[in-house]
Amino acid sequence: MHADPQDRGRRDDKIRQIGTDGRGVPAYHPHVPRAFPYRCSIGCDIARIPLHASSSHLRILTSRQQRKGFAMSARSFASFVLMLLLAACGGDSDSSVSGSAFAAAPARASQAATWKPLVPGTSWQWQIDGNRINETVLDGVNNPRKMFDVDMELTDAGTIRRLKAKGIYVVCYMEVGGREDTRGDAGKFPDSVLGNPVEGYEDHERWLDIRQTAILMPLMLARLDQAKQKGCDGIEPDLDDSYRQETGFPLTRDDQLRYNTALIAAAHDRGMSMGLKNGSGIAAAMAKVADWALNEQCNRFHECGDYASFVALNKAVFNVEYTRPDGMTLADFCPADNQANFDGILKLSSDTLSALPRAACRFE
Repeated sequence: MHADPQDRGRRDDKIRQIGTDGRGVPAYHPHVPRAFPYRCSIGCDIARIPLHASSSHLRILTSRQQRKGFAMSARSFASFVLMLLLAACGGDSDSSVSGSAFAAAPARASQAATWKPLVPGTSWQWQIDGNRINETVLDGVNNPRKMFDVDMELTDAGTIRRLKAKGIYVVCYMEVGGREDTRGDAGKFPDSVLGNPVEGYEDHERWLDIRQTAILMPLMLARLDQAKQKGCDGIEPDLDDSYRQETGFPLTRDDQLRYNTALIAAAHDRGMSMGLKNGSGIAAAMAKVADWALNEQCNRFHECGDYASFVALNKAVFNVEYTRPDGMTLADFCPADNQANFDGILKLSSDTLSALPRAACRFE
């Protein structure tokens, strides 16, 4: 599911405001990270490994995993080991991670990968309404760099293949912090990892305990494998800032950074990029790890300054504002987006995200 910016139950309006960001608008206070004593095996939680731990502190005990009955392919096993090592190699938990092992780990892990970056100045479209994809929306756009964001499970490989044949970079949406009852693998998530209902979607969606990586990561790896098989170039990871929400679990900022870093490493291992979805409170820390950012309504909610670190690293920031409920127009936000080198578009509302209407701030 996509987020509902009106109730902001999935995002940042409940965060105490302190100071201002680079554009003179309110900044947000991050949670204070914590460290844990650690000893880890394949069956343990990544959350128990502090960000300053090194890979030498890990013991990979496959027998424990086998006793738990996990049947993993050699590729999935290797990816899971990689993610544990990446989590252990995490560095500075401060919002600035310049020079830290945390920032550098995914780059080391993906040296042999073939994933492609997304840079500022990329025209884009977002359609995840479950209807047939309108494959012609970007045809008249006079820009060689184009990205199309579709629902991974609901979009067939043929559609993705046709979009890519036009030179379009295809990003595939999938949830990483919540479980929707309507998804094909919903029955594989045990009750032990399911938390509170997601506000605004109480009838079919619940938060996940992202600390329980022994259970969650194999499920996420399977989703990434499906995305790779369909031909996705990148992944939009929805609900990747759950530590700020009322999940029913005592999640921390460090828990979120470890989980997101592990997911990004797994995407890279499969030749796909992965962005940061919303998550303004961890944007500075994730800028050197995530490959791009997608934000809903950063102008309306005064969060845009948090994403400047992505542009500074030549990573695209895709911003969408909505006509509903406030009557937002291109003139209201495009000057700021263009000045920040964001790629902004205007769509009707977050609860539809249909093909049209769509209008862009530049290149069109």
